[in-house]
Amino acid sequence: MEGLDPLKIGEAIKIKRIQKRITQSDLARQLGLSQTHLSNAENGRVMLSLKALLRVKEILGCTLDELIDTGTGKKKKPRRYRLVRWDD
Repeated sequence: MEGLDPLKIGEAIKIKRIQKRITQSDLARQLGLSQTHLSNAENGRVMLSLKALLRVKEILGCTLDELIDTGTGKKKKPRRYRLVRWDD
């Protein structure tokens, strides 16, 4: 999957898995993967297949965008302005 950041995807999976209180071994079992492979995916060393990612989103109750959106789109940090009082 070109253009996707495996580390950010892995971090998103890990965060959502922990939020759902699912252990790494339980998620790996549900996906039909070894715990080692899931650990490698969560640490950005390997990329899960699209089929596995679709199953992950079902198990974790999220969207695929939430897992793969790396934030590299056109979103810019909002500008912040400070209001300064000017007295003559």
